[in-house]
Amino acid sequence: MFCFILISISTQIVSAQEQSQDDINLLDVYALDSSCLTEESCDAWRPDSLIEYFGADWCDPCREVESEIGQVNRSRSVIVHHHPSPLDYTFLDHSKIKFDYEYRLLFIPSIVINGNGLLTGSSQALEINQVIDDSNSSFSGIDEITYQNGTLYWNASDGYKLNIWKLEDTQHEFENYSHPHLATSFLSFDSANKSANISSWMSNWDGRLVFLLEDTGPMKLKPASNQPTGEIEFNQGDKQNGGISVIKEIKPSTLAIITGLVLFAALLPALIMFQRLRNLDPEDSSSEE
Repeated sequence: MFCFILISISTQIVSAQEQSQDDINLLDVYALDSSCLTEESCDAWRPDSLIEYFGADWCDPCREVESEIGQVNRSRSVIVHHHPSPLDYTFLDHSKIKFDYEYRLLFIPSIVINGNGLLTGSSQALEINQVIDDSNSSFSGIDEITYQNGTLYWNASDGYKLNIWKLEDTQHEFENYSHPHLATSFLSFDSANKSANISSWMSNWDGRLVFLLEDTGPMKLKPASNQPTGEIEFNQGDKQNGGISVIKEIKPSTLAIITGLVLFAALLPALIMFQRLRNLDPEDSSSEE
């Protein structure tokens, strides 16, 4: 069982490394807050960085990660909190598509910064502020986004997708606190359209819209940390967690022992057959011939 899981994980990693250069490209990011809806028109603004956090209400390490994300300077950064696990009450299918097919992530919790840097697990989440400070985002492609009288207007480069995430303050399924930036809905438009009536989508809404100007296809993420991710809890495909694994922090020595046991288990049948051939009586072999 362990061998199958290790092979499965390594296959996905190799496939990600062999992607073509036509990977998804995050060109620009804008945000618009519902607080401006009382005004005649709303103008969106561009943040310095984008943080996409993939978590789950059933994930114990996620609580620590969310605490670290809560320390991020929100006047400079935009946070999109995704729930890609189908077992979550607040599961969003578009978040799962982002998790599985665009970013090709394997574990919860994971953090993607500016569409290219990856932090995995609670230990790496401690580095989030330093990674943001060190990142050199150069967003461009959108000149302006305005919402007026139920219609969204934008001026952006043609040939891309303008993907819109609706974020809302959402109650945690089990605990007495809420997620302030949870993705609850999604829209996508061709950037060449320049406008769309979204009045029905905005009805009775209080939160933030995040606009991503993106190319289509899977993205090759780069590690944003030099730390090891820690042990993988071998529950890939586990029904209990909706097929999404969880990172648990352990010592590298323990991981080495587990890996050695897995390799020994894989070689054991061959060793047993070899020993049987060595013990085979030569007279029995000649009689069979």
